[in-house]
Amino acid sequence: MWIEVVLFLLLVICAVTDSIRKEIPLAVIWVGIFLAVACHVLGCMGEETWSAVVLSMFPGAAFWGISLVTGEKVGYGDGWILVMIGVFTDFRRCFMILLVGLMLESVVVLFLLAVRKISTDKEIPFAPFLLMGMGVIVWL
Repeated sequence: MWIEVVLFLLLVICAVTDSIRKEIPLAVIWVGIFLAVACHVLGCMGEETWSAVVLSMFPGAAFWGISLVTGEKVGYGDGWILVMIGVFTDFRRCFMILLVGLMLESVVVLFLLAVRKISTDKEIPFAPFLLMGMGVIVWL
């Protein structure tokens, strides 16, 4: 349970920074990744194999590829956040957090477009939706 609390606090910092400054604090991400790897080495995270840990970073790596292909329409920072989430959790939970975050963002953006509060070229920070996605997945 304490692992989820640490990840949640790191995601809060990333979400607030992304909302205000439109950038992800990579120092926070690296601290999170270091803490998660240290916990894996010390055995605090259970009996996961290193191949499972590497597999859990796949959603983040996929986002890096999407960033590269789209010319950073999706930021590299979102990929870094997903890598951190993946190292803290397993592949299934990381993917579910991503899926819930994408669905929540889609609902919010469609609503804002419908009421004409934003235009189609508006940049929307994704880290707050990943935070909400994690909240939903941990709650379930």
